[in-house]
Amino acid sequence: MFDLERLEKKVLVFLLAALLIGAGIIAYKKLCPTGDLSIERFSAPTAPSDGKTLGINKKVNINNASADQLMALKGVGKIMAQRIVEYRQKKGLFISPEDIKKVAGIGDKLFSKIKDSISLE
Repeated sequence: MFDLERLEKKVLVFLLAALLIGAGIIAYKKLCPTGDLSIERFSAPTAPSDGKTLGINKKVNINNASADQLMALKGVGKIMAQRIVEYRQKKGLFISPEDIKKVAGIGDKLFSKIKDSISLE
């Protein structure tokens, strides 16, 4: 009945697949009216129970880490971790890793210990 060339068949199959995918998306949106197709970010597991040991190549995001996660940094205890969280709440996110030195009690010495273990993302 249809005398189509190979390329024409491939194009036809592609168009049918696109049509089915589009229909599936429309059906999903009708079933889930919120349209929440967001992708959740993976968050790394929290620090080990001793609160001091970081895994290999794991960095602590100083812009969103909790006080408990910040305590995993070498030389950062409960009080210093709380200061970092409070500073972040009052002043906003850190722009560069060196900005953490603006927190009371974090100087060059402590920064040199933690600089390889912190990140901004």
